[in-house]
Amino acid sequence: MRLLTVTFTVLMLSAASVSAQSASIIERYFTALDMDTVFEVLRDEGVEAGQDLSSNDGVTLSPAWTARLKRIYDPQKAKVAFLEGMKTVEGIEESEAAVVFFESDLGKRIVQIEIDARKALNSDAGEAAAAANVAKLRKDDPALYLMYQEFIKANDLIESNVAGALNSNLAFYRGMATNENYAEGLSESFMLNSVWEQEPEIRKEMEDWTINFSSVAYSGLSKAELQRYIDISKTPAGQRLNTVLFAGFDQMFEEQSYELGRATAEFMIGEDT
Repeated sequence: MRLLTVTFTVLMLSAASVSAQSASIIERYFTALDMDTVFEVLRDEGVEAGQDLSSNDGVTLSPAWTARLKRIYDPQKAKVAFLEGMKTVEGIEESEAAVVFFESDLGKRIVQIEIDARKALNSDAGEAAAAANVAKLRKDDPALYLMYQEFIKANDLIESNVAGALNSNLAFYRGMATNENYAEGLSESFMLNSVWEQEPEIRKEMEDWTINFSSVAYSGLSKAELQRYIDISKTPAGQRLNTVLFAGFDQMFEEQSYELGRATAEFMIGEDT
């Protein structure tokens, strides 16, 4: 995994699905974490990854394929899916103290540096530079390195991202299996076994990516500022916010992966529409 303001009237948040208080927290959450920008970044990542997929998996890179990718990763569709995932978490309002943190000057700065770090890592050169920086950091400032590891653990970044990636990969296979040309070869047992075989590689990628990301994103914070971020992450409000975050992303990535699987199957057999 190369690891968000919504118009709520358009999304029609009703009292039946979420309380007014929860709706207010969700709106503040989207604004504080700049979700609009994040969805745009993720669209660019998804389209680029899909273009790479085309060269490796028998799909011809074409204007039609790129257009399909843009529809799959459309930021507005991503918002709707993310919101659906958020709504599966009870007690969203319990995360308010963490939302307040991201509305502070430090929180706003953290949101921006996290977005910038994600962009920086979306290239082989960026990842290589980050990995070199981590190696240097372990030698020169082991205390800071351990703080990054503490942050990763506090936010359950490895386990949650591994689980999310496995579910997304399974969704991709299930999307492919909707095409009759591939359904017979993609039994449920085959898909599950194939996904689980990928777990060690995915885990290693997540371990590398999360520490690389942390070293890039939080290098501009003082240790005291980073500790404040770690501390809020460990609170019940921070943990609840983290649960909401992963629920939203899991829903979004699974829907996108399913649609990518469907599109891949169609384009591999020439149904390039």
